Amino acid sequence: MKAAIYSRFSTDRQNESSITDQVRVCSEFAAREHMEVSAHFEDQGISGAALGNRPGAAALMEAALGRRVDAVLVTDLTRLSRANADLSKMIDRLVAKGVRVIGVQDGYDSFRKGHKLQAGFSGIMGEAFREMIKDRVYTALETRARAKRPTGGRAYGYSTKGVDEAQAAIVREIFRRSSAGESTGSIAAALNAQGVPSPGSTWKREVRRCHGWAGSAVRVILRNPRYTGRIVWNASIWSKDPDSGKRKRTLRPAAERIEHVDESMRIVSDDLWQRGQRVGAPHGSAAATHTAGKPKYLLSGLMRCGTCGGSFILVSKDGYGCSAYHDGRACRNAHYVPRVHAERVVLDDIKAGLLNPERAKRMVIEMQRYYAQRLRDAESRVIETPRELAELDARIERLRERLRVGDPDLAADELEAAIARAQAKRRELGTNQPATQQRAEVFAMLPRAAKMYSSQVDTWLSGDLSAAQKGRVIVRQLIDGPVRLMPRPDGTLWAEFALRPAALLASTDRLGIVGSGGRI
Repeated sequence: MKAAIYSRFSTDRQNESSITDQVRVCSEFAAREHMEVSAHFEDQGISGAALGNRPGAAALMEAALGRRVDAVLVTDLTRLSRANADLSKMIDRLVAKGVRVIGVQDGYDSFRKGHKLQAGFSGIMGEAFREMIKDRVYTALETRARAKRPTGGRAYGYSTKGVDEAQAAIVREIFRRSSAGESTGSIAAALNAQGVPSPGSTWKREVRRCHGWAGSAVRVILRNPRYTGRIVWNASIWSKDPDSGKRKRTLRPAAERIEHVDESMRIVSDDLWQRGQRVGAPHGSAAATHTAGKPKYLLSGLMRCGTCGGSFILVSKDGYGCSAYHDGRACRNAHYVPRVHAERVVLDDIKAGLLNPERAKRMVIEMQRYYAQRLRDAESRVIETPRELAELDARIERLRERLRVGDPDLAADELEAAIARAQAKRRELGTNQPATQQRAEVFAMLPRAAKMYSSQVDTWLSGDLSAAQKGRVIVRQLIDGPVRLMPRPDGTLWAEFALRPAALLASTDRLGIVGSGGRI
């Protein structure tokens, strides 16, 4: 029996030894039970509250649902998830595929009778424990804030002992330059030219690839009232999206905030603070051309600088550039990429790979196999259909509400695509057609899949903005990781990326990763 071990710890106050201990306990259990450990998956410093931000858990589910392992080992079920709904859904999907889930220390075994009751109890306790810890931390911080004691969150310009005079001098220079009319990008470029270490030059004790100042970092400093000695606690609340795992910040009412002024923490005068609020962005800079964080074009948010790892973003309406270079010269990659050319280089490679005759043939076979399995699964879980329909209805309603009011975390095209997928799933569950009829209808359209996709790619390249937004969602699924733009010694810029053709099948099975690239 092949087994996969999954381990996780929640915060950066823990360390790799926690992962090591979990792997050791599970490995010893596997040896006693004569299991072959064929894979390890882990998530370090990530909460178990949501699945969307846990790459290790996603990889585990892909391997298990693809039947590359027969069992999943964890020290206890809270490692899989501390959210009751997520934990129940994960176990149901694994059990449906015949994958055994074992909690080594809490005695859980999905092959035993009554395992659902134990899993449900574990999920409820995990959620309750997480909420209890959250409330305790909040109460402790509130007590410290009311006593005018530090509550964490040290800003640039300060040390554990108070004001850091070397950094404070940089803060004052930033405010003086801003009050004189300099843009944030210009200030960042000047600091980089002076060789001043940026606030993010180190992260978790590791030197980052891109360690220079950016205009955004300058802007954060200029907006922070702490430099006038004003200490504010409880100004905002962070909530986590249960689907994506993304954190969202919401400002609290002024009545709920606790604040005081500590003159010993003052770095700039009130007058300099006010004059420094004239924050601008240079014409044509990354900050001046952003689209409020919502992707607009086909490759928006999908390209990364091969030099610094930063995003390649629109620096004009017609082309992309490295955000770190254009917002403070923190990177040396000054290449400019015409938008239409970049889209064609990436899409032509995708199109050529997917329409290769051998790949098209394999695509149809995989789609037939996938849908046949889905139909068999549907027949075996008729009892679960009413519950799944209710869950899908609730999810569709939530997504529609997010689309109606606007969502800062997900673009409209992504929400629409999610609604369409949920509606398709609901139609599939709600149909009363016999399985044999469903299978015949599905198989009849499969041979045309490659041709239909080719036509769709041509539509994306037509220049129609709405078509490009819909195509972007699919392109994200087809590209395995970001498109990295790598400068070459001869002065050219190359796009390096990997294709994930099996994503077209909406299946958990992969056809393999194909290396790709092209000269930009």
